[in-house]
Amino acid sequence: MMPLDLLRENSEAMANRLRILSHPDRLLMLCRMSDEEVTVGELVELTGMSQSAVSQHLAKFRDLGLVTVRPDAQTRYYKLVDNDVRQIILALWEICQAGMEGVPDSCASS
Repeated sequence: MMPLDLLRENSEAMANRLRILSHPDRLLMLCRMSDEEVTVGELVELTGMSQSAVSQHLAKFRDLGLVTVRPDAQTRYYKLVDNDVRQIILALWEICQAGMEGVPDSCASS
């Protein structure tokens, strides 16, 4: 268990991390970028959001140091580099998977 003083000191930072992950499209984008480099177009296709909305989220991720960008000619490739966020995503995935045990695959994907 975390000491109360340490929790008080870090609760705002922890809440900010969770706030970033609380939007379904942002979470989806970060999950996708945790596997490999992706382009804005790939994230637009994945989320169904407009290019400007995806770009705004990516700018926020960059400002927070969560992702890196690698330009290549006219294309920019984005990748998740924040290991804390990656660990949170993996923990959420494990929790969701555990909650789906015994649920038929056709139901789990809906």
